[in-house]
Amino acid sequence: MIGFSSGLRLLALASLGLVGLTGCFEGQISEGQEEMLSDQPFAYVVRDYPDMGETASVNARPPLDPRAPYAFKPGAKLMVRDRIALSSDERHVLAGYFGGDYDVKDLDVSPDGERMVFAAHGPADSPDNFTWNIFEYTFATGEVRRIFEDDLVANAGEDTNPTYTNEGRIIFSSSRQHSRGDWQKLDLREYLEDFDEPASLLHSVKPDGSELVQITFGAFHDIEPSTMNDGHVVFIRFGRIYETLTDCTLENIDDPNFNQHPHGGGYGQGNGGGFPSGLEDPKEWTVEDKCSASLAGEVEGERVFVEDVLSMYRITPAGGNVHRYFGSLSEEFSDASFIHYMDPIPLDDGNLLTTMRHIYNPIYGGDVVKINSKNFFAVGKPVDESVIGEAEESMTPGLVNFYPNQVSPNGWYSAVAPYNDGSARLLASWAQCLTTDGTTSTPCEGSATTENLGEPRYGIWMVDPIENTRLPVVQGHKQALYTDIVIADRNELAEPYTGERHDLQLEDNTALFEIRSIYDMDGADMAELYDGGIETRRDPSLTRPDDRSERFIRVVGVRQIPPELEQAILTDEILNPPDGPQPPLGLTPLVGSGNRILYDVLSYAMVEPDGSAMVKVPADTNFSFEVVNKYGKRVDLIAAPDYNYNYLMQHPQPLRLEEGEKLKCYGCHDPEVDIPHARTDVELASANPGAPGDGMPFPNANPQIRAVKWKDTMAQALVDSLQGLQATWADTMHFEDFWTNPPDPSLAFEVRYSGLTTPKPVTDPSCLTNWTADCKATINYQEHIQPIWRECRINPNTGNTTSCQNCHTAAEQGGKPCPGDSGSGASNGLLLGDGHASWDGRQLESYVELFEPDYYIRETETGDWVEVDKTNLDTECPDGIQGDMTVLPDPGVCFARRLMSGRGAIASARFFTLFDDDPDDDEYEVETAETDAIRQSHMGMLTEAELRLIAEWLDTGAHIYNDPDKFEFPTQ
Repeated sequence: MIGFSSGLRLLALASLGLVGLTGCFEGQISEGQEEMLSDQPFAYVVRDYPDMGETASVNARPPLDPRAPYAFKPGAKLMVRDRIALSSDERHVLAGYFGGDYDVKDLDVSPDGERMVFAAHGPADSPDNFTWNIFEYTFATGEVRRIFEDDLVANAGEDTNPTYTNEGRIIFSSSRQHSRGDWQKLDLREYLEDFDEPASLLHSVKPDGSELVQITFGAFHDIEPSTMNDGHVVFIRFGRIYETLTDCTLENIDDPNFNQHPHGGGYGQGNGGGFPSGLEDPKEWTVEDKCSASLAGEVEGERVFVEDVLSMYRITPAGGNVHRYFGSLSEEFSDASFIHYMDPIPLDDGNLLTTMRHIYNPIYGGDVVKINSKNFFAVGKPVDESVIGEAEESMTPGLVNFYPNQVSPNGWYSAVAPYNDGSARLLASWAQCLTTDGTTSTPCEGSATTENLGEPRYGIWMVDPIENTRLPVVQGHKQALYTDIVIADRNELAEPYTGERHDLQLEDNTALFEIRSIYDMDGADMAELYDGGIETRRDPSLTRPDDRSERFIRVVGVRQIPPELEQAILTDEILNPPDGPQPPLGLTPLVGSGNRILYDVLSYAMVEPDGSAMVKVPADTNFSFEVVNKYGKRVDLIAAPDYNYNYLMQHPQPLRLEEGEKLKCYGCHDPEVDIPHARTDVELASANPGAPGDGMPFPNANPQIRAVKWKDTMAQALVDSLQGLQATWADTMHFEDFWTNPPDPSLAFEVRYSGLTTPKPVTDPSCLTNWTADCKATINYQEHIQPIWRECRINPNTGNTTSCQNCHTAAEQGGKPCPGDSGSGASNGLLLGDGHASWDGRQLESYVELFEPDYYIRETETGDWVEVDKTNLDTECPDGIQGDMTVLPDPGVCFARRLMSGRGAIASARFFTLFDDDPDDDEYEVETAETDAIRQSHMGMLTEAELRLIAEWLDTGAHIYNDPDKFEFPTQ
């Protein structure tokens, strides 16, 4: 955040006394300039300087700190003027609304320029506005109204930072975390642990207060959103990074008031001269500096250094595709780290305007800076080598210095609003830097720290960066601080969000997701290590389809547990008793051993030989995706030592596309690589070379398929060649060989839900004959998996009719007899009965049995695996137990064996190797003397459709319910 260059000449300032300061201007006002000042209404917030207070603690946040969105400092006033001119009258908008000292901030104007939305907090004793609430003001009528009319709804959270979307909704940041239910009954919200406060996350609502939805999630403060002309919403995300220090000594660990450390490595303005004199060479922090500002770690001898990170993120107005837009997650820590962006404002050229200031500067001012976000990922990180210029550019005359008690001869700026009329003009709050001897004030000179700084007086000025002038608009007064400015102008460039559009003939309510190569990791070819690279992988003469485990992209819908249901389960006295002999089950009755996300299976698409794919997805649906093998199992769990694609886990962030939209992805990304990688407006480096030329086939591939353009992927070329998309909805998992020269039809296969003789996992039966984008496959254990265990089928080994339950049900339960094979009672201790467990009537017998360890093994010195006495594990396993179906354990430890793993289908090898010949899970299967015989007795017992369904269920969390409407509470 350093190295600004304005390229503007510094104007000489005459000496000014305290009395006349606010009426001064630079240069003469011509008639033309006077006319330029008379435009449209504008609004601003004015307040007295709040006291900076004690800032020595790492968790102490000063007033007006963007990291503290809930801070309440009464005494601010919201003012409106009808025209931008020094002579215009001002109105105190909220003078009669609250009836006392209130606080107000975060102004934003609607795209039509007719309304303004803002956050306000009533007086401390207000009976109906005792939290931060969102209000709307109409310029033509002067009407003020609260967005949430009902007092209980309005005060159910701290609502701040509103912005209008180009579609007419309002996005704001809130502690209420609407997706987690009524926190006043049961608080399930995400928290910022260091501050013991709930995360402030983005929500969307209609202006009438209806259709409230939460659109960001996590233990962050997502604040200061603004809507760009293309409909995207840019915002600031505040989080923390914790660095463990092991080299700190008693000599370089300072006392708790570490902001006085002589190295200048502190968090408060008490550093005084410890701060550098300017931004030309900010001090990089040494290990000693970090040690002095560190906290005691949990392990003796360790210290923890806390780094605050504020990066700009971007999201669609519906909550899709949240991604880091500008800024680093691991900048070199220095004194400049306390200089933060305040309220990024989109400009007409697609870049951003912001006020940057040092959060511990008691003058509360900084500089107005343009962020070249179109051409830079972060400071010093251009989007490509051809970019010239700087990521940050000062928009004001001369150099502004930022540090506490530091002289800044060109003054400070505390708020800004662009005219956005093509003139580059700004409306900004500016204060001149003055020194005083107690009676006379003179303009500052130089940049050294001084004890003689006079009290600045902010006013609102028109700043013209091109003409290098400032003209007064609102006179300042002693202790006046302007923190927000907006201009009520119509934004002719504002458009509803649409994203990039595809040109394929797809079903209604459908969008397109395109991956350039799953073998690409931040531009590196991940196939090079063991498989010869993408060029070998895509060559059908060198790599056959069955040589690749990565065969399909599976799209899954992701949903939150309904908050009312989650709270009801957690407070149910049978499922989660507050005391008594039975332990609480948490959310286990709903999600079993899986995570909290509920899933639907939505669609499949083939992964082409070069790792590319084109996938259709339902529009307006939160989805994720994962790479699976030909058996429908997620490949990131493959544990073969020569497998290099374990990064292909389910996409961690949900995506969301509008109808007809196309989202392009270059490949996969290492979270440790500190470059924003999901920006759709930037061309990234690609490891996939693509087609060798326009109209050319791929090397040694089917010559009938030709790329239209150089560097097209195989997925693009196939769509162009077939004039259609081969992706399927969830009812069918289909593979066909298009690329072998000539294509091999014997490699084709298809697995459909219609092949199930048990209940199909579709919410609407018509979907099996007419699948549309509104259809989805939702798998519930009791409804779709349990029936497989009781389904009668032909035993291929005996020719008799039997079922899983015939052999895996306690004798006293009877099971489901099938003609010709009465079964042999409970086998190997595995019980697959339909009822509740005898040891705990709140749990399902078969579900628990599938995931519980039923025996333990240990490798002997001769390399054999032997079962150990599970009643005496402390003696049998002195070196411990490795659990949950990992790969081979460390020497000397025991291995827990269970039939299924909540981690996924590949890790559930002990189950699947009984029924299929999938080599991808071989590393998870440990052979014992009985293993082969058990496999022989089970092989062929389950169908391909059943095995696919079980794999999907395991890979999506192994939940008891993915459809929460099917959940039933126990009655006793």
